[in-house]
Amino acid sequence: MNMADRIQNLRKAKGMSQEELADQIGVSRQAVSKWESGQSTPDLEKIIMISDLFEVTTDYILKGIEPVSATNKKTIQSLYWGFMIIFAAITGIWSFTANRFRFVECFFIILAGAAFGFGVGLIFQVAGSLFANRKM
Repeated sequence: MNMADRIQNLRKAKGMSQEELADQIGVSRQAVSKWESGQSTPDLEKIIMISDLFEVTTDYILKGIEPVSATNKKTIQSLYWGFMIIFAAITGIWSFTANRFRFVECFFIILAGAAFGFGVGLIFQVAGSLFANRKM
């Protein structure tokens, strides 16, 4: 999807006509029509106004890059916590059942397991985002 398509989709999603969009940002309807047909592109000031009007980033309008939503952030946070708890539990159970470590040592082993789990979560996140962003 190119910038022309993104502008048109944003406008239609808000139920606006080309004339209504033009009035909102101070241009002619013909200018909006040319943007949406790809015959011309809006200047930077107009792109900023469009992003404010439709509550999207300028990166989305220009390049199609969508920001990470709050839901995705919560999912990523859950991933980290999940791996941290799993690895901390595994190392904790191992260190307690080994009967070779004092309580303080077990505590640090559990912290090390949690840190390792966090690292595994980070690796999964990076690998997932690389896979999701690759061009096909």
